Amino acid sequence: MIELKSKLESFPRGEFRTIYKSSLSEIAKAGMFVALRDGRYREFHEKLVLLPSFDHGIGVGVGIMAQTNVAGKILRMVSGKENGVPTKPGTKELAAEILDRLSSGLGILGLGVSEPEWMGKLTNLKSIARTLPDGSIELDFFKGFVTNGADAEGFLIVARKDGSPEYGVYYIPRDIPGLSVEEFHIEYAMEATHCKIKAEKLRIPKEYSFVDDYAKLGADIHLSEMLSAAVLFSGAIRKVVADLSQGSECRERFAVLGKLWDLSGLLYGKCMELSDKKDRDPDYKIEVDHPYGYEAIIDECFTILDGIPNFDRRNEYPDLGLFTSIHPARSPVYIKNRLRQSREWRKFGSLK
Repeated sequence: MIELKSKLESFPRGEFRTIYKSSLSEIAKAGMFVALRDGRYREFHEKLVLLPSFDHGIGVGVGIMAQTNVAGKILRMVSGKENGVPTKPGTKELAAEILDRLSSGLGILGLGVSEPEWMGKLTNLKSIARTLPDGSIELDFFKGFVTNGADAEGFLIVARKDGSPEYGVYYIPRDIPGLSVEEFHIEYAMEATHCKIKAEKLRIPKEYSFVDDYAKLGADIHLSEMLSAAVLFSGAIRKVVADLSQGSECRERFAVLGKLWDLSGLLYGKCMELSDKKDRDPDYKIEVDHPYGYEAIIDECFTILDGIPNFDRRNEYPDLGLFTSIHPARSPVYIKNRLRQSREWRKFGSLK
C-alpha cells in the first residue's frame, strides 16, 4: 500500500483524468484486486478502507470497487471461478482471459446497465439484443453511465432479449466498428472516469453473450457494490475525524468526533461481518442481511458534520458528496428489502 500511496501523491492536485489507469500497476501490487482474482472480500475491504486517507483515494476506490463488484463479479461467474452462470464454449475462455488482465492490473472493463429514465428497473431498459439465424447477436443500445468507461478496453452491457423476458449481458470490445464512446466527468470522485456508449445494429459473435439473464444477478451485484461503498465511506469519515482532531479546537470537538469515529467503526464492523460471509459461502447473497445500517449511518454522519461550527464539508471534502449521489436508500432493492424486513418487525415480542 505504501507504493500506491506514493504513486497517488505524485499526481498534481487538480489532475484526475489519467490517475486510475496510470496507477493500475501499483493498485495490483498493493493487493487491491485480491477479491477480483481470488474472491477474498475481507482482505480487499481491509485495504479499501485505507484509500480515503490517500490523495485521490476516494475516486480511485470507486474505480476499484466498480471493477471488482460489477464487471468483475460477472467475469468470475462466467469464467467458472464462482457459481451461478452456465458457461458456453468459447465464452468461458474469453471471460477468463479478460479477468486475468483485470486482476493483473493490465486492463479496465466497464459495465453498462443505466439508461435515461430506467429508474433502476430492468423492465424499463430499451436496449435490445436480437439473435440472428447464424447465431450471432445484433444489438441496439445506449448506456448513459459507465464507471471506469473512459479508459476501458471493453464493456459489458445489459440488454433485453428480443421476444423474451430475459435480460442478457454482452461483451463489447472498445475497438469494435460501430461503437460510439463519449467521455464525461461527474462532480465527485472524478478519478473514476465515466463514459456513454451507444450503437445500432452492432453485430457480435455468439461467444460474446456472457449471461443469459442479468435479473438473477443484478440485486446481489448492486448490493456487493454498495457494501464496498460502505467500507469506503467508513474510511472517508475516519479521514475527516483524523484531520479535525488536529489543532487548537480539538478538545471542543472530542465528543462530536468520537461519535463519528464510533459510527464509522460500527459500519465497518458490519461490513467485515458480511465480507466474512461472502468469503465462507460462494452462494451467499447480501440480500439476506440487507439493510444493515449503511443508509442510516450516512445520514447521521452528515447531520453531525453539518452541525460542526466553522466547518463546511462540501468545500473541505467535496468527494464526500459521492456518497449522497449514490445514496443506497434510493435503490429499489433497498425499498423491497425494507418492506420484507418490516414483516419481521411486527413479529417482535411474539411468543408463538
